[in-house]
Amino acid sequence: MLSEHKLCMRIVGRTSFDEIVEVSNKVFGLAELGSKEFRTSSFLNSFLKGKGFSTTFPYCDMKTSFRAEYGTGKPTVCFLCEEDALPNGHSCGHNLIAAWAVGSAIKLKESGYNGKIVVIGTPSEEGIGEYSGSKERMVRRGAFKDIDFVLGFHPDSEWNVGCQSPNDITFDLVFKGKASDMENVQLGRNALDALVYVYNGIRKLESSKRYSGVMAGMFIKEGGEASNIVPEAARMEVDLRSFDDSIFKSAYNKIKKLTKSAGRRYGVKSSLKELTPVYKVYHNAREIDEVLFKNLAKHGIKPNKLHIGNQHQMGATDEANVSVVVPTGHLDMKIAPKTVPGHSDSFRSHAGSKGALRALRTAIDATVESCIDIERDTETLDKIYMLKRNLGV
Repeated sequence: MLSEHKLCMRIVGRTSFDEIVEVSNKVFGLAELGSKEFRTSSFLNSFLKGKGFSTTFPYCDMKTSFRAEYGTGKPTVCFLCEEDALPNGHSCGHNLIAAWAVGSAIKLKESGYNGKIVVIGTPSEEGIGEYSGSKERMVRRGAFKDIDFVLGFHPDSEWNVGCQSPNDITFDLVFKGKASDMENVQLGRNALDALVYVYNGIRKLESSKRYSGVMAGMFIKEGGEASNIVPEAARMEVDLRSFDDSIFKSAYNKIKKLTKSAGRRYGVKSSLKELTPVYKVYHNAREIDEVLFKNLAKHGIKPNKLHIGNQHQMGATDEANVSVVVPTGHLDMKIAPKTVPGHSDSFRSHAGSKGALRALRTAIDATVESCIDIERDTETLDKIYMLKRNLGV
């Protein structure tokens, strides 16, 4: 592998695919957790700068975010560049997303694209640390106001265009009681009992007709120190999802009320701390996804069309928050069999494999071809501009 210094100091010129491979390998090796992607973001920013892009780093008051730009024309396309890993490394394949974003932007620049090209480094898509769900922060700060269309990308077990992503929020429920030994149990206030009450309540909520389609993932982070001591503190993380906006809001409010009720019932203090912003339901830009579909077909790939609602993916992403304010197309690239779950050690192995890198070449080629087609097809471009106006950007 080339050194970080040599990769970043190359002169502007035609970029080989081997260089893009080295970007993926470098990010894969760094494997930094969300909100702490210091070396990763610095490397990606420097690499783009070395390829003739002007850069802003850090960006949007986030130390691990950056924005790189090239050109001044229209339309302006933005590539979303993920940076973060999970505790078991790049088991979600964000190294490939980074390489795709950087590689597509550079190859599009070298193609003579007449529009403006933007790459935005977006920290902590996985929801870890202070920059959790960073794209929502960027939306609030107007980072996409000058963007005409956005492209997102993700490794997967299938080739897809479009995305189906639900409302999602992750939060901590915390209960504070009073410890006592088992001989004086009446003097204690059992925080774990309150937590278990809420846990069971959420499970009942999931199974009720009123909250059909709601999904909740939960795990207990803290629940006491010893079996002969009444637990003074208990804490649980909850991931709540639903494709229905009103049902999602109602379920979230129900859990808030249930948490307060549990506190009163067991005589403990209760609190709810949001760990991520609300990830919204994905808004597909069909005009863009159809162009991606056409160009993948030219390479012998027939992806699933998730933008027409023929399948449901339950993976939530803050990319959805971008899609509701600016036209956003999305591409999933197959790197592993369907039997391999995301975030697993096995998926991480596939994310660093030669097979994934071969697929990446195809994904980048189809992406660049799609951007060129959009720029040259006034009918498609007019539809994208109209969608942008309707979204209110």
